[in-house]
Amino acid sequence: MKTYILGIALMLTAACNSFEPFTFVQMSDTQIGFIDKSEGYSHSDSLMKAAVVASNALSPAYVFVTGDLVDNPSDPVQDSVYRTRLSEIEAPVYTVPGNHDYMGFTREKQKAYIALRGYDRFSFRDRGCAFIGMDSNCIKDGVTEAEAEQWDWLVRELDAAKGCRYTFVFLHCPIVRESLDEKEDYFNFSMEQRKKYLSLFKEKGVDVVFAGHTHQDYDAVIEGIHLVTAGPVCNALGHGTPGYNVVKVGESGVDVNYTPTPGVDPSRCVFK
Repeated sequence: MKTYILGIALMLTAACNSFEPFTFVQMSDTQIGFIDKSEGYSHSDSLMKAAVVASNALSPAYVFVTGDLVDNPSDPVQDSVYRTRLSEIEAPVYTVPGNHDYMGFTREKQKAYIALRGYDRFSFRDRGCAFIGMDSNCIKDGVTEAEAEQWDWLVRELDAAKGCRYTFVFLHCPIVRESLDEKEDYFNFSMEQRKKYLSLFKEKGVDVVFAGHTHQDYDAVIEGIHLVTAGPVCNALGHGTPGYNVVKVGESGVDVNYTPTPGVDPSRCVFK
C-alpha cells in the first residue's frame, strides 16, 4: 500500500494531465467491530481481508475508503486490525473520516484524527481526472466554522479541477440516498445542505459523488450528478450486503458496479 501524507489536507496540485482509462475501487465502512462480538474482531477481520484480496485481484489504480474505518476509535484492537488489512492493499489508498471515526465532530477530535490517520481530506489530479475527498462530519454535526473552512478549500480544489475529464468527490455521509426531496434523517444531509452542495457541484462540473454510511447501496442521478452510496465492507443493514464498488473510467463514461464480496455468507453479515 502506498500512502501520501501532507498534513491537514493531502494534495497533489499538478494540473490535469492527459486522460487514460483506468479502474478504481471504492470501499466504505470497513468499520472493524460493527455488530461483532467475535474474539479479536475476527469476523470483521475476515470481511475486510476478503474485500482486500478481491480488490487486489483487480489491480485498480487507486482504492478509496469512504469513512467509518473502525467502529470505536478508542479501541486499539480495532485500529490494529484495520491497519493490518489496510497495509495489504496493493494500490495507493485514500481515505476520509466517518462519523464513527470521530463520535461527534469537535476541533480536538479532528486534530486527533489527523494525528492518527495523517489527514482528513485530500485532493489530487491524475490520469486526466480530479479526485477530492472531504469530511462530512462537520457538515452533519453543524460545526459551522470548520465547515466554512472546508468549503473554501473545496471551492479552490474544484476550481483547480477545471479542464479535467472527470471530477470525483468522496465523503462519508450521502448528500441524499435516492431523491432530492427525501426525508431528512441520520443517513443524509439536511434540505438546506443538500441544495447547497449539489448547487456547488453542478456549477463546478462534478461528475460522481461517492459516499457510504448507510450499510446499504444506493444510486441516484440528480442535476446531472451521479450520487453513489456504497454498501459496507463490514456487516450490512437492510437490503445491503458486504461489498465494494468497482469503478471503470473510460472514454465514453464512468461505470459503477456494486460488487458483493466473494465468499461472504450474507446470513452472517446482513441485519434487518
